[in-house]
Amino acid sequence: MPLKTFTDAEFKELLEKHWKWLRGEDGGSRAYLSRANLSGANLSGADLRRADLRDADLSRADLRGANLSDADLRDADLRGADLRRADLRGADLRGADLSDANLRDADLSRAKYLVKRMGVEVGNCYWKRFDTGLNNQGYQFYVGINKLRDGEVFASDDRVMCSYPGFHFGSRSWCAVNYDMRPLEAKIRIPEGAQINEPWATDGKASADIIEILQVFDVAKGNDVTEQYLRPEGK
Repeated sequence: MPLKTFTDAEFKELLEKHWKWLRGEDGGSRAYLSRANLSGANLSGADLRRADLRDADLSRADLRGANLSDADLRDADLRGADLRRADLRGADLRGADLSDANLRDADLSRAKYLVKRMGVEVGNCYWKRFDTGLNNQGYQFYVGINKLRDGEVFASDDRVMCSYPGFHFGSRSWCAVNYDMRPLEAKIRIPEGAQINEPWATDGKASADIIEILQVFDVAKGNDVTEQYLRPEGK
C-alpha cells in the first residue's frame, strides 16, 4: 500500500482543521496522517497533539519544538528526524524507529512503549574497535578495567546520540561495519557499578563510564593479541 502524499495547501488545511478540532470548534477534524509521506517535511513548531501518525514516514523531518503529545506514532519512521525540544509526552511510540533521531531536550515523559533496542545490561559482553596501540578518543586502554579520567562526568542523557564523556561499544558486526578502518577490536564486559547510556535514538551503539577489556584481536589477521595490551605495573 503506497504512502499518502499531500500538497502544501492540503497539508495546511489539514493542520488548520486539526487545530479547530483540538479547540472543539465547528469544522474541525482530527489529523489522520496514517501512512503519510512526510519525509524531510518542515514541521517545526507544529501542533500535532493526538494526531494519528501510525506508519507515517517522518524520516529526516524537522520536528523541532513540535507538540506530539498523546499522538499515535505506532510504527512511524522517525529515523534521522530532528526532535529537539519536541513534546512527546504520552505519545504512543510502539514500534517507532528513532534511529539517529535528535532527541536533545525532547520531553519523553509518559511516552508509551519505548523499548531500548540493544537492552544493554551490566555483566553482558559487547565489542569495541580501537586505533593502533589500543587508543581511542585520546585514551590509552589496557586489558582489564578502564575508567573515565578523574573529574570527567559521564554523559548519561539517553536522548543524546554520541555523547561524551563515555566509552562507546556495540555488537561485533556493528563495529565491523562502522569502524572498519580501526585495526584492533576487543571483547568487553560491562562490570558491576558501571553507568550505562543506551540512547533512545541509537544506531546500534551505547556507552558506559567503565568497561572491562577481556580480549584483544588484530582485525586483519584475526590473531589474539591480548598479551600485548596487559596493563604495565603502576598504571
